[in-house]
Amino acid sequence: MKTRERLIKGSGGAAISLAAALLLAPALMAAVTVGSSRALNRLVTPNGDSRNDTFMFKCHNPSELLVRGEIFDLKGRKVADMVRDMSAPIDDFYYMEWDPNLGLRAAGGVYIYQITAGETVLKGTIVVVR
Repeated sequence: MKTRERLIKGSGGAAISLAAALLLAPALMAAVTVGSSRALNRLVTPNGDSRNDTFMFKCHNPSELLVRGEIFDLKGRKVADMVRDMSAPIDDFYYMEWDPNLGLRAAGGVYIYQITAGETVLKGTIVVVR
C-alpha cells in the first residue's frame, strides 16, 4: 500500500513519522552545529592534586553560538554556573569548566550539568567524590 493511501485510510503510521520528523528537524540541525561535544570527565575529585579537580566539557562551536553551562543538584536547584576556560586551545571548541571548590563548596554526590549552545541543550551527570 502506498504512503498516500495509508494516510487516507487513517493508519497513522506514516503521518506520525512525518509529524515527528518535522518537529525534530530544528533540533537535529542545531545538534549538528555543536557536533562532537562531550564531557571530558564525569568523575570529579577536587582534592588539589591537579587530576580531575574540575569538571570539563568540550563544546564544538564553529558557529560561535552563545554557550552557557550550569550545574544543578538532584533536587533541581542551581548550584553553579560553568565558566569558559580561556587557557584551552580555541580551535572551534569551547571548554566549559566547573570547580566544585569555588563559591559554595559542593558536597560529594551526583550533580546534573546542562550545556546550552544556541537552541541545543546537552545534559548529563557528574559525580563529585570528596
